[in-house]
Amino acid sequence: MNGFLLINKPTGITSFDVVRKLRKILNLRKIGHAGTLDPLAEGLMILALGEGTKLLEFLLKENKTYEAEVTLGKESDTYDAEGVLKNISAKEISNGELKKALQKFRGKIQQIPPKYSALKINGQKAYELARQGKEVEMKVRDVEVFGIEILEYIYPTLKLKIDCSTGTYIRSIAHDLGQELKVGGYLTKLKRTKIGKYVLGNSVSLEEVEVAKILPLEWGVADLNQIDIASGEAKLLKNGQQIKVADRFKDDELIACLFEDKLVSIAKFLSKTKKLQPVKNFVSK
Repeated sequence: MNGFLLINKPTGITSFDVVRKLRKILNLRKIGHAGTLDPLAEGLMILALGEGTKLLEFLLKENKTYEAEVTLGKESDTYDAEGVLKNISAKEISNGELKKALQKFRGKIQQIPPKYSALKINGQKAYELARQGKEVEMKVRDVEVFGIEILEYIYPTLKLKIDCSTGTYIRSIAHDLGQELKVGGYLTKLKRTKIGKYVLGNSVSLEEVEVAKILPLEWGVADLNQIDIASGEAKLLKNGQQIKVADRFKDDELIACLFEDKLVSIAKFLSKTKKLQPVKNFVSK
C-alpha cells in the first residue's frame, strides 16, 4: 500500500475529508496530499500512501492549472462565495477593460492571501483568528502566473483558465481583479485540472478507489535522474552508507536509486568523492 492516487475531489468537502475517507476505504493510516483544495473547490488532488508520503516534498513544488469562475460587482470577506457579500458596483465591465486589467496578473506578481485561509500566524491558522474577530495581518507573497486567459465572459460572470506557481491563491486573484476593475469580484467556482504533468482526466472519484488504481512509488520520482544498483549497493544505502557511482551528476543533485525496478533510495551526489549519500530510504511491502 505504498504509492499514489490521483483523486477527483468533489465540492463540499475539505482536503482532510478526502484523506479521512481514504483511510477508511484503504484501511491505511499514513496518507498525505500534495496541495490543499478549499471545500468550495473541486478537481485534482495527489494523495500519497505509506512510503509515498516521503516524496510529497517534490510534488508540492509542482505548478498548477485551474479553471475559475469569478463574479464581478461584489466583494466577499473570504474572497469566495462562502463569505459575507457586499455590493460594490453595478457597472458592466467591457471586454477591453477586462483584457487590459488581466495583463497585470501575468508573470511574477505579489498577492496577499485571504485572511480566511489555513496559513498559520504564530502557530494558529489565520481563519481561526479571523473567525474569533481578531486582527489578522497577512504577509505579501511572491507568486508567478504563467498564463491567464478568458474562457467565457457574460457579465457579471467571468470564467478563467489560470496556470500558476504553487502557493498561488486563486481567491486572491479574483478579489484583486475586482479591485483593479473598481467593481469588486469574488470566486464562485474553482476546479484544479492539472498538477505538474498530471491531469484531472487520469483521476478517479472516491467511490472508484481501489488498490488496483494505486500508482507505484517509482511514479513519484519520474522527474529525477535514475540509476540501477546492485543488491549489495542497495543494502549499503539502506544502512546509511555511501556508494561509488560511475555516472557524473551535478553536485548535490538528487538521484533515484532502483534495485530490480523498485525504488530503494533517493541519494545526493557528492562530486568530490563521486559517491551517493542516501537522503531518503524506502521500504517495499
